[in-house]
Amino acid sequence: MNINAFGKATNESIKELEEYLGFLLPEDYKKFLNEFNGGTPKNRYSKFFVKELNQEVPLDVLYGIGVKSTFNLIECYEEFEEDMLPNSLIIGDDPGSGLIVLITDAENDGIYYWDHAFYFPQSNEEENTYKIADSFMEFINDLRNPEL
Repeated sequence: MNINAFGKATNESIKELEEYLGFLLPEDYKKFLNEFNGGTPKNRYSKFFVKELNQEVPLDVLYGIGVKSTFNLIECYEEFEEDMLPNSLIIGDDPGSGLIVLITDAENDGIYYWDHAFYFPQSNEEENTYKIADSFMEFINDLRNPEL
């Protein structure tokens, strides 16, 4: 994975995060936290595709456990908790304030792009969240890294 990692999260810190959140994280995401604990793409032009918007969106950062507040999973969770669906966690963002959300309920499992700032004209109060992958690893594997 081409990422400038924030370090490695311990199994204990991941378990503490799950206890704090009140739900279990998917195994592929826990493995990512163990190996990288969030980070920034080495290729600053890494993008993911949002089908409903027909747009490629740049990935800015994936959050971690116990890292500086701007990129901290718990601090971001606390900031947006009231606006979130149950069993969901903001795991990263784009440079324009759009958020990457992991949802872990049987009905909506997957990775979503939340355009909460309505950056794209298609987004509005009724529709501003778009599924981008069925799993965290699918999201990572689908990142596009254009040749420069």
